[in-house]
Amino acid sequence: MTERSRRLLQFLFSIALTVGFLYAAFRGTDMDQLAAAMAGADFLWLFVMFLLLMLSHCLRSWRWRYLLEPIKPAIGFRNLFSGVMVGYLINNILPRAGELVRPYTLGKLESVSRSATLGTIVVERMMDTATFLFLLAMIPLVYDGHLRETFPWLGEAGVLLTAAMVGIFAMITLLMVRRDIANALVGFLTRILPASVHARFRRMVHSFLDGFLFLKRPANFLIIFLLSAGVWLLYIAMTKAAFHALHLEHQLGWRASIVVLAISSIGIAVPTPGSTGGYHFFTAQTLTQLFLIPEETALGFATLTHGVGYAGVTLIGLYFFLHDHVRISEAVKEAKENVT
Repeated sequence: MTERSRRLLQFLFSIALTVGFLYAAFRGTDMDQLAAAMAGADFLWLFVMFLLLMLSHCLRSWRWRYLLEPIKPAIGFRNLFSGVMVGYLINNILPRAGELVRPYTLGKLESVSRSATLGTIVVERMMDTATFLFLLAMIPLVYDGHLRETFPWLGEAGVLLTAAMVGIFAMITLLMVRRDIANALVGFLTRILPASVHARFRRMVHSFLDGFLFLKRPANFLIIFLLSAGVWLLYIAMTKAAFHALHLEHQLGWRASIVVLAISSIGIAVPTPGSTGGYHFFTAQTLTQLFLIPEETALGFATLTHGVGYAGVTLIGLYFFLHDHVRISEAVKEAKENVT
């Protein structure tokens, strides 16, 4: 199978997932009532939600600076924010492709190693996963309803994800600290690779491990932790603002914001363009099954919050994409050739 055929199959699979989740979410919905629920929304609160979302991306960009500091210190905030927003823009079109375009964008602007930058993005995803697992663990403390009956698989999935994340993080940390072990592993893997790529592969692996060098700077741990907490606290506030937008503030408070954010994050992790479909399904299911919100109101909440985030990120990301002359073809070529 050619590379182009493989990418086409991945794209078609993501579209099939999108259609499937959208069908499951909207099946049997009264579209007139859905339209009425959306038309009655308070768009000022939706704007507040959008501002909180953008502020969370600012904190995410600032945190990225500390992760990148051992690789290249004092990277400008503007270029970091550009990399974040361009990455989200691409993810809105091609799921997970933004994780490759983001290192390319920052490398183009700051002449920093793409592979090392990719390593810091892996660190980010681990931090986000850890926070997600923490929110899942908090649900029984803030919600005393029939969670296990509605999502019986949630607890087991959390345990498995935790075990996998801890194992991966421990392995990568060991390879980062003990480069001799990394060299031995690379030497073993190069036996099955063409001789022409041995040096490039070795360089790529070590550059990727450099993305974890922030672990050798414990002085930055507190600020990284505070920025990570700030990102997710803004997500919670954003969810609460959306409750106000759909006039649900008297039924759903801050505790409900934590529950909705935690479970809707599962939908965001589904590999569809811009989390379309997966977010709608899990958000609506949480609101209807756990909080007894009418189906049309729940779907209106999911549709409007997703639409505001999708449109806002796309417009801002498109500005940086065009202004910084980002080329997807170049990013894909670099990723394919393991350019560092």
